[in-house]
Amino acid sequence: MVEKQGYCTLCRSRCGAVYTVEGGALTGVRPDPGHPTGAALCPKGRAAPEIVHSPDRLTRPLRRTTPKSDPDPKWEPIGWDEALAEIAERLGRTKARHGAEAVAFAVTSPSGTALSDSIDWIERFVRLFGSPNICYSTEVCNWHKDWAHAFTFGCALPTADFAATDLAVLWGHNPAKTWLAQSAALADARARGARVAVVDPRRSTSARDADHWLRVRPGSDAALALGTARLLLERGAYDDAFVRAWTNAPLLVRRDTGRFLRAEEVDPALTGHVVQDVVTGSWRPYDTRFPAHRPEDFALDGTYRVATVDDGPVDCVPAFRLYRDACAPWTPEATARATGVTAAELAAFADALASARSVSYHAWTGVGQHANATQTERAVATLYALTGSFDAPGGNVVWPRQPLAPVTSVGQLAPGQRAKALGLAEHPVGPPAQGWVSGRDLCRAVLDGDPYPVRALVGFGSNLVLSQPDPARTAEALRALDFYVHLDLFPNPTSQFADILLPVNSPWEHEALRAGFEIGLRAQEQVQLRQRMVEPVGESRSDTEVVFDLARRLGMGADFFDGDVVAGWNHQLAPVGLTVEELRGHPGGVRLPLAHTYRKYARTDEDGYVTGFGTPTRRVELYSEQLAAHGYSPVPEHTDPHRAPDARFPLRLTCAKNGYFCHSQHRGLTSLRRRSPDPTVDVSAGLARLRGVEDGQWVELSTRSGAVRMRARIDPDLHEDVVVAEYGWWQDAPALGLPGHDPFGEGGSNYNLLVDDEIRDPVSGSVPMRSGACDVRALPLAHWRDSKEFVVTGARPEGADVVALTLEPADGSAPGDFRPGQHVGVSFTGPGARGTDPARSYSLTGPARDTARTGYGIAVRRVPGGEVSGRAHAATPGSRAWLTAPSGPFVIPTDTGLPVVLLAAGVGITPFLGYLETLAHSGGSVPEVVLHHGSRGGCRGCGCTRTTAGAAPPTVPPTAGGSVPSTSTPG
Repeated sequence: MVEKQGYCTLCRSRCGAVYTVEGGALTGVRPDPGHPTGAALCPKGRAAPEIVHSPDRLTRPLRRTTPKSDPDPKWEPIGWDEALAEIAERLGRTKARHGAEAVAFAVTSPSGTALSDSIDWIERFVRLFGSPNICYSTEVCNWHKDWAHAFTFGCALPTADFAATDLAVLWGHNPAKTWLAQSAALADARARGARVAVVDPRRSTSARDADHWLRVRPGSDAALALGTARLLLERGAYDDAFVRAWTNAPLLVRRDTGRFLRAEEVDPALTGHVVQDVVTGSWRPYDTRFPAHRPEDFALDGTYRVATVDDGPVDCVPAFRLYRDACAPWTPEATARATGVTAAELAAFADALASARSVSYHAWTGVGQHANATQTERAVATLYALTGSFDAPGGNVVWPRQPLAPVTSVGQLAPGQRAKALGLAEHPVGPPAQGWVSGRDLCRAVLDGDPYPVRALVGFGSNLVLSQPDPARTAEALRALDFYVHLDLFPNPTSQFADILLPVNSPWEHEALRAGFEIGLRAQEQVQLRQRMVEPVGESRSDTEVVFDLARRLGMGADFFDGDVVAGWNHQLAPVGLTVEELRGHPGGVRLPLAHTYRKYARTDEDGYVTGFGTPTRRVELYSEQLAAHGYSPVPEHTDPHRAPDARFPLRLTCAKNGYFCHSQHRGLTSLRRRSPDPTVDVSAGLARLRGVEDGQWVELSTRSGAVRMRARIDPDLHEDVVVAEYGWWQDAPALGLPGHDPFGEGGSNYNLLVDDEIRDPVSGSVPMRSGACDVRALPLAHWRDSKEFVVTGARPEGADVVALTLEPADGSAPGDFRPGQHVGVSFTGPGARGTDPARSYSLTGPARDTARTGYGIAVRRVPGGEVSGRAHAATPGSRAWLTAPSGPFVIPTDTGLPVVLLAAGVGITPFLGYLETLAHSGGSVPEVVLHHGSRGGCRGCGCTRTTAGAAPPTVPPTAGGSVPSTSTPG
């Protein structure tokens, strides 16, 4: 046994871990407390051995042999050289004939998958190839916190310093499910007295113990932020010194143009902007390249007429006045009507912000998946600016980074190619400006040639069918492509449309380089080469290896170190004086200290220039002239992201991530799926009563776009008209007997069937994945609740001390099918009486699926002194019993590509008999079934045969004690 240090890379947390390897197999994983992110591991991270050794892994390159209209690709194995040669030839030919823009790339999230190991090199490949079209789904993921945030602060949302904060705000973010290192830091902060506020429609894991839970209605977050800001402004409970000196609040804005008044418009000899001085009563220039001079004298309100050289007198107002005007309509009462957050809760939240010594916050998809996402981000960011906590201890801190040599930037794409990005005309300052395109625009280009045809696609782990609205349109586009290549660990609904499917290995089968682990200064000082834990499964390769090889074949070898990945890493490490070989000698990583100061925006250089912020005004922008120039509101605003009301869909629909899975992955892993077996939708207790829905009942969830099935989970904390569904469901779990879900059909559970993109965020193109309109309808119960009265219709002895009973519902109803291996709870009383105690559970016998079913069968061994088994053995036709519905996690798969081995002792064979009878009655895809049965005193009549692939089992009696297809081992 060997233990190896490393880190998990399935999500943004990148938790430090120690992996156990035995006999070349990954067998265990535990947190590494010595690592800066090693405080804990989530169930996903602990499932690493299952991921590595899953029998469902892709292990060889495959080529489609059927048209894409055929749902069965009939894959044929091919070698890597043949696959890469064909890919390079097809991509190169498409580029030569139609331009690099005719080749698009679909890339999965590096924040929720292991693609973070390779993402920089993938982007380098795409940009140097010349394509401006990467479909990241960033418009419904990270773009708002990482790019729209720059409209206010000039940078991505910095790391929340939860470890030192006084008040942590989680706005549409649940780190307990998405960023465990953050959650651990929050727990430590709470232990020392920090407070937590959570903005979420649900009482999420993070909200359960929060000091403030603001139960906001989906899509109304901007109203909440503006209403909170209004209270702070009214009370003067904001950081006035920060607002005056470090935001653009005092800059005068021309009423006639909406642009900032420039100093040169007033006096050509001056540069910079203009402010009004309340002491002198006149304007003065303000060059924001330098620190503010006497900012306490800057006017923040009023209207001022300033004489300009070309336009004469113009009326101007401070930007702060326009921001205050944007907040003014959002009184506590108006905010409560829009958000569902009461005036008292709003006031308490504002008080917490005002009294906190430091405030930190994080927001993610809860803000970003709405048709008003950009202005919501602006509203939250400008509210945060009022606290003055940016880059301050306990605030959102810009931690230093290791100065590794960058390998990618948008500048690698020629300006002419950048201008061809799909959707750029509609979203000129949105994701297309970085070459990141939406699924809608990609499909439109493929299907309609608008603005030009996209003919080829390379997918790096992307599952567009499950991550974009309108899966049917996505499928149509995938079928229409001339050529599609997909790289992945497992097949998924999107990969089924590929021409060539390449097997990617898991993060534990290759090395990877990471400098900085984000959560704090110590984490940023960590530089680590994660070692390979086990050899690659089958012929799988890493995404990095694939792009290095493809680059060489496409004539970009010099840009990819002639295919040498280690040379590429050494290039990155050169500025910090490390090599790959040195890092291999320190598998736990090395610490390179980083110099750090807070409030870096206030630093000045030897010429007196101040660092400021990366915005056009070099200050935090409460008023964005950049947005105004493109026709958007320069100050944050709330617009209802919902369509006009439709009486058919009176409920508000949002969605949430299931914490046991990474987006649309891993539902085939037994340890994870056992924790969450079915897709669920949370409904309020009031709505459940109104719709006649019971907890755990299957319901139909419908919108204008379609309908899906999910299990209802009653949440008493939800607003009565809010519905919260899960996304990402398609995969089966054969080992648990749990089915998959059709990603295209209304009988399935693909949340994206409910979403369209007709309404979009005007800046980013985000769609209302978390703010739709829906209805919920209860579906017929497959089984009953609690106990149901049955009548014994047959009783006969089977073997020593075993009786076989058949029972049918007393009301004559159909009892419903079950899964092989499940059981029922049984209680007996006298004929005609009713009772529930005592009761015992017994495995069901007979076929699990039977269209002619009228009842159930059980086999009961007499237990000396046992009251329930005694009553069972005394039962005769007409006796009464009360049964609970079939249930239980012990399920034996009937459809799997693996052999099934059954081990049983004595009457414990009962569930296996039912399983074999199910195969004999209904069939299945099990290649081989082997039963080992141990019994006191010998075989007791069990036949010794073996059921093999393609052969139905011999006739099997419906109860224990009969002849069984088996390999028998007497006990």
